[in-house]
Amino acid sequence: MLKLRYSTLLLLLMLTASSSAFAQTKPSVAEIDAYALKIDRFTKANKKHRLFADVSSQDDEKEQWKEFKNDKQLEAATWYEASHVFTRTGKIVVARFTFTSPSGDWYHFIDYYFRDDGSLAKIHARLNTFYGNISVIRNRYFDSAGSLIKETKSFHEVKTDRVAKEPAGFMDEPIPLYKTVSDLPFSKLL
Repeated sequence: MLKLRYSTLLLLLMLTASSSAFAQTKPSVAEIDAYALKIDRFTKANKKHRLFADVSSQDDEKEQWKEFKNDKQLEAATWYEASHVFTRTGKIVVARFTFTSPSGDWYHFIDYYFRDDGSLAKIHARLNTFYGNISVIRNRYFDSAGSLIKETKSFHEVKTDRVAKEPAGFMDEPIPLYKTVSDLPFSKLL
């Protein structure tokens, strides 16, 4: 009987320890936002970054990512997906993507914030579309295992940035999901 009580107590202690270890590894939204803000400050102070773009045509089935030496080279190329990639201590901390349509009717600006271990911490996306002159701003937060913690979404007027309602017939653009640095479409070029 004493062995059974001891075993039960030991099991309860192990479960408590493992659940508190799990709780400690799951970051809060506030911690992730603080990290993203820190990265934003870093990128403003350190303008050095790498530039990548998919230079394939709309008819191509396969993406053709290429690295560019500077913004001027990138502007001279034809692309519908591009990314500015910032590193700190040799590790990618943010990949700032721009997606657009051939007609230029919409632009999707998406920031992917990565942790030191290469896992995705946050996605901040702003889709500006001229269909209804609306912006949709989304934030998605992830734990280090890639599980979604929280998601927010709000609509704004493009010109004034005032909060708006979702327009009838709103045509959304998907947010590509890159859960790790190695999932980035140009990762072979890094």
